[in-house]
Amino acid sequence: MEKETAIFKLLADQTRLRLAILLVIKGETCVCQLSQGLNEPEYKISRHLRIMLSAGLVEKRRQGTWMYYSLSEPTTKLESSLRESLKSCFLDNPITIQDIKRLEKSICDIKERKMVNTDKIKVLFLCTGNSCRSQMAEGWARYLKGDVIESFSAGIETHGLNSNALKVMAEAGVDISGHKSQLLSEFDDIEFDYVVTVCGHANESCPVFNGKTKVVHVGFDDPPRLAKEAKNEQEALDCYRRVRDEIKNFVETLPESLNS
Repeated sequence: MEKETAIFKLLADQTRLRLAILLVIKGETCVCQLSQGLNEPEYKISRHLRIMLSAGLVEKRRQGTWMYYSLSEPTTKLESSLRESLKSCFLDNPITIQDIKRLEKSICDIKERKMVNTDKIKVLFLCTGNSCRSQMAEGWARYLKGDVIESFSAGIETHGLNSNALKVMAEAGVDISGHKSQLLSEFDDIEFDYVVTVCGHANESCPVFNGKTKVVHVGFDDPPRLAKEAKNEQEALDCYRRVRDEIKNFVETLPESLNS
C-alpha cells in the first residue's frame, strides 16, 4: 500500500489537489497555463509538479521551451477510481470552477504563447544560500519591473529566508515574506533568459545552462558578513539597508543593462 499512501499524502496539499483536478478534467496542459489557472507563480507550480512527478502521479513532455504535464496512466483500480472521483466530486466546486475559467482564458496556442512570453523575460537571481541578496533582488524585480520581467531566485544551497532582509525590504514597501529559500535544481523545468549571480561563490559555482540562457555576474557585499562588525542592531540593519539600496539601483537598470 506504499504507493497508495504516497498518493493520498500528495493530494493532502491543496495546490497539488487543484493541479490533479485540472489535469483530470482538461488533460495534458502546459505548466504556464496551469500557473494561470491556479493564479500562482510558475516556479511554485513547477515545484509542486516536480513532487507529483517523482511520485509517479504525473508525466511530463517537453515541446520546445514548454513543459506539458498530464496524469500518469492508472495502473490500479484505486488510481482509476480516484480519477473519476476527482472529476465527479470537484467539477462543481467553486474553486475548481474559477481555476478552469482562468485556465480557459489563458493563451493556449503555442505560437501565440511564445509571442506573449517575449513581453516578459525570465530572470533568475542566484546566490549561495538564497537567503538575502538574491531574495532582495527578486523582490525588487517583482516590485519595480513586474511588467517586463518574470523574476525568480535560488541558491547553490538553501539557508532559509534572512529575517533582517525581510525587515529592511518591508521598510522600503516591498513584501518578501512569501518567498522561500530554494535550490537551483528546483527550477529545472524553466528556461531562463538570464541568470544573474549576485555573489562571488555563486558565480564560481554557477553551472552551465543550456539554450539561450545568458549568465551575468553583478556582485554585492554580503549583509550578514558586514553586520558582524556592527556595534548594535541599528548598525547591523544599516548594512542590510545599504545593500538593499544598491540592489534596487541595479534592478532599476534592468533589463537593458543585462545586454551591456
